Amino acid sequence: MTETHSAGTSSTDSLARPGLLLAAVLVAVLVVPTGVSGTGVALPDIAADLGTAPSALQWVVNGFNLTFAAFSLVAGSLADHLGLRRGFLLGTGLFGAASILSAVAPVILVLDLARALAGVGAATIFACGGALLGTQFDGAARTKAFALFGTVAGVGLGFGPSLSAAAIALVGWPGMFVVNAVLIIIAAGLALRCGVVDVLAAHRPPIDYRGALLFASGLALVIAGIVQASEWGWTAPGTLLVEAAGLGLLALFVVVQRRSVNPLLDLSLLADPILIGLLLVPVAGAVGFVTLLTYLPTFLASVWQLSTATVGFVMLIMTVPVIFAPIIAGRLSHRGVSPRVILTVSVALYVLGTVWLTVIGTDRSIVTLVGPPILLGAGFGLGVGLVDGAAIGSVPPAKSGMVSGLVSTVRLGSEAVVVAVYASVMTTLVGSQVHKLLPSSLPAEVVDDATAATASGDLARVDAVVDPALLHQAYNNAIHPALWALAATSAVFVLLVGILLRPKRTDTAILDPLREKLS
Repeated sequence: MTETHSAGTSSTDSLARPGLLLAAVLVAVLVVPTGVSGTGVALPDIAADLGTAPSALQWVVNGFNLTFAAFSLVAGSLADHLGLRRGFLLGTGLFGAASILSAVAPVILVLDLARALAGVGAATIFACGGALLGTQFDGAARTKAFALFGTVAGVGLGFGPSLSAAAIALVGWPGMFVVNAVLIIIAAGLALRCGVVDVLAAHRPPIDYRGALLFASGLALVIAGIVQASEWGWTAPGTLLVEAAGLGLLALFVVVQRRSVNPLLDLSLLADPILIGLLLVPVAGAVGFVTLLTYLPTFLASVWQLSTATVGFVMLIMTVPVIFAPIIAGRLSHRGVSPRVILTVSVALYVLGTVWLTVIGTDRSIVTLVGPPILLGAGFGLGVGLVDGAAIGSVPPAKSGMVSGLVSTVRLGSEAVVVAVYASVMTTLVGSQVHKLLPSSLPAEVVDDATAATASGDLARVDAVVDPALLHQAYNNAIHPALWALAATSAVFVLLVGILLRPKRTDTAILDPLREKLS
């Protein structure tokens, strides 16, 4: 520990308690990622209580992902003005309040808004939590702290479905959010007791409010258009208008960033093919892992009729490799295997796992439950331990903080967009299959109700009027083309990552130090 580490925070040996600070950050980064991956498990239960409108249900997941991604760009600048400790406490306060509001939400709209607010708090927690560790720990202690930070964040994301399923089985879906609130309050209490004091710099960089507004608004409109496409139609004027407005705002964001003295993002960084290749790895993870981590539980509950607790156990099979694969990646790198090979293999495992998963059917299969999830989890684990360090090491030290934020934004933004696309496509495919399989003599409102119930996994609500076997078959028929699309997209990422990460002679010196850090 040192007496003063940055303009943002300071501590003294007599006041600061590094163990409490580390515990506070780790508790928070364990809880926050469950909002990305764990909420999908609760969707059938939420649908049964609050309604089954597909687009509204999708926003329970997408609203959190969207604000988490969009606000990550500005959270660091906000922390510079408030102080890292104050910023962390603000983030925990927002996340805790949003979790309580989620638990007591009387209608789906309130739940959607609460999850969006939770995403803002989550972005602030991650931005300030990581920076707190960076400023309050030195040397080997700092290395260990960040290793724990990454591992715990991965465990939170990977085990989100299982942890959420356990909480739902015990106390229902509102209880899942209450547990999150309690844990985040504990994190805030530890942060209050850790003894770190904020010291604000005299000259602080201004927040690029214009850039932040353009980016958040543009991304929100793009995702909103994707989510609503399943209800409005992909070529409907409303969908095209919203998408065009979103893309236009993002294009304007690029123009503004090029002219800004203090941009949220230095766009010149994106001229480096090595960095682009590294950024594509978390995008591939969103396609090949996070989509299925979020929505495979709906298939298991809807088609295989598994209980929430059983679904949680099944998803545990998919997430256990996330703990062990980063260790394997580190050892391989230490023995001379290049990050390019490891990351390309990690993306290739998404292809293999998804293709294997296409054999899934209406009959339960233990082999299908075990094999593909292990491959998918291993692919995600191999990549998650390397990308951040390699990306930071690929740019000059002065740009390392910005690149760290860029990786987080790309990871979260791609998850928000890809999950929204997958959910919207699945809703469209399910609707097509339901209309195809149900008797044409049924009233249109019954068919529409059956479509919504099937897409959300709440089949019990329509069992009395529609043959559930037909709805099981409809969802099963719909998921296969979606899986093949995920596999094909992942295959493209295998090629791109392998090509872009091919080191030039001048790049070898940049990537080699990563092995030493991971050893």
